[in-house]
Amino acid sequence: MIPILDSGGMREADRVTISELGLPSLVLMESAASAVTEVVAERIPDAGRVVIVCGPGNNGGDGLAVARQLRCRGFDVVVGMVAANREVKGDAAVQLALARSFDVRIRDCARGTQAHLAQLLVGSDVVVDALFGTGLDRPLSGRWAQAVRAINRAGVPVVAVDIPSGLEGSSASVPDVAVKASVTVTFGAPKIAHVLPPACWLCGEVAVADIGIPPWVVERQANVALVEAEDVMEWLPRRPADSHKGRFGHLLVVAGREGRAGAAALAARAAVALGSGLVTVATVRAAMRPIQSLVPEAMVDPLPEGEDGAVSGEGIDASLEKATALAVGPGLGLGDGPRRLLTTILEKWHGPLLLDADALTLLAGKLKPLRGRDVPAVLTPHPGELGRLLGVPTAEVTRDRLRAALAAGRKAGAVVLAKGARTVIVGGEGWSLVNPTGTPGLASGGAGDVLTGAIGAFLAQGVPPKEAAAAGAWLHGRAAELAGERHSGAVPAGALARQLAKAEAEVRRLA
Repeated sequence: MIPILDSGGMREADRVTISELGLPSLVLMESAASAVTEVVAERIPDAGRVVIVCGPGNNGGDGLAVARQLRCRGFDVVVGMVAANREVKGDAAVQLALARSFDVRIRDCARGTQAHLAQLLVGSDVVVDALFGTGLDRPLSGRWAQAVRAINRAGVPVVAVDIPSGLEGSSASVPDVAVKASVTVTFGAPKIAHVLPPACWLCGEVAVADIGIPPWVVERQANVALVEAEDVMEWLPRRPADSHKGRFGHLLVVAGREGRAGAAALAARAAVALGSGLVTVATVRAAMRPIQSLVPEAMVDPLPEGEDGAVSGEGIDASLEKATALAVGPGLGLGDGPRRLLTTILEKWHGPLLLDADALTLLAGKLKPLRGRDVPAVLTPHPGELGRLLGVPTAEVTRDRLRAALAAGRKAGAVVLAKGARTVIVGGEGWSLVNPTGTPGLASGGAGDVLTGAIGAFLAQGVPPKEAAAAGAWLHGRAAELAGERHSGAVPAGALARQLAKAEAEVRRLA
C-alpha cells in the first residue's frame, strides 16, 4: 500500500525527521526545491521564462529555492512575492536572502496583487505556485485569492509546490478559490487532496518526491493508504491442488423482483467469476427463470411474492442455513415485504453480510441495528445512498466522501465502501483505503450490482470484510479498464462481469 498523509501527519513526519533524527530543515527544503526544479526543467528544457509566485511560509521558501536553482541552470526566472518582507520568517527568510545574493529578480506583488501578477505573468512559459502548502486550513481571501485568480488566468502550465494553493491537504473538498495545476510536486507521501476528488482534479499529474523523510516515519503517521495490485494478491483466497467447491463458501444473493431480475443475475455472475464455491439467489418466482438462463452456474431459491412483485418478507430461513455469506439489496424493492425481509435477516444472520442498493435505502437513518455484529457488515453506498444513510444532502457527501464514509462507518460499526471515482473503504482495523482502479465507463447501469457480487464472493470465501471490499473494488475497477479496450464510453455491466476473471488472473500472476 502507498501511505497517504493528512496535514497533521505531514507536520509530524517533518518534526520527527528534523527534531528526532537530526536532518536540518533547510536540507529538506533544498531537496524539495530540487524536485520541483527538475519537473520545471523537464517541461521547458529550452530555458524559457518561469514566474514563481511565493507566499510567506515554507511553501514560499521552497519557491525561492526553486528560483535560485533555476537561475543557476540558465532559466529566465522572476519571483512575484505576494508576502511583505516582514511576513517572511524562518527558513523562508534564509531562502529570500539567498535568492537576492544570487541576483534572482524579485518583484513586490503584496499590493495591487492581481494587476501586478497579471503583468508579471505575461510571456511566461511556466508558473510555479508556491503560495501555500498542505498546512492551509482556511479559505483564501484578499491578496491571496487575487494571486490565485491571476495564476489561473495566465493560460500557461502551472507547477504547484506541495499542493495547489487554496486546497487543504486533509480534505478532498474544493473551496471557491484554488489554483488549478498541470502538475503538483509533493514531498514524502501523497496527501488526501492529491488522491480524492474533487480536490485531486485540481492537482493534475502528482509527482511524489523523496526529500529524505524515512518511509517508516511516513507510515507511522498515515491513516489512509492507496491499494496496490500486490495488496490484492495477498488478500485473494488460495486455491491448492486438492481444492473442491465446498472449500470456497456459499454466497446467498438476496435480490431481484419482478422486472428486476437483471440486478440479481449480474451480482450472481460476478460471484461465480471470482470463485465463490456455490452461489444461490433467493428471489421471487417471477425472477427465477431469467436468472437461471443468464447464470446457469447459480442456484435459485424461491421466496414468496407480495402484491407489488417484490418479496413478501417470508421464507428466507432455509436459505440462510446453507450460506456462508449474504449479499442483499440489488433490485430487491422498497415496500413492506423487502423491509420485513431485511429485518429478519439482520435478526437471524450473524455471519458476513453485504448490504447494497435497496437494502441501504431501507436502512436510511437506521444504522444502529448494524452495530455489535459478530462480523462487521459491509455497506456499499453511492453518494445519494450515503447521504440518505447519514441524513445529509448528496452534495455534502460529494464534497468529502472520505469524511462522510467515516461518519457512516462509526454510526453503523460497519465497513463502508463509498462508491465513486477513487472509491474509499473505511472501518475495521488499520488504514482507510483508496482504490485507484476504474474508468468513467463504470457510470453505467448494473455496475454496482457486479461490485456487490465481487465483494460477496470474497466474503463467502472467508476474506475479512474490509479486505474483501477493497479487493472487490480493485478488481471491479481493473475489469472496467480491460473492458474499456472494446467499449469507448460506458461499459455495459455484462461486459464488466466477463472481465473480472481476467483481472483476477492478472493479479494472481504476481505471486
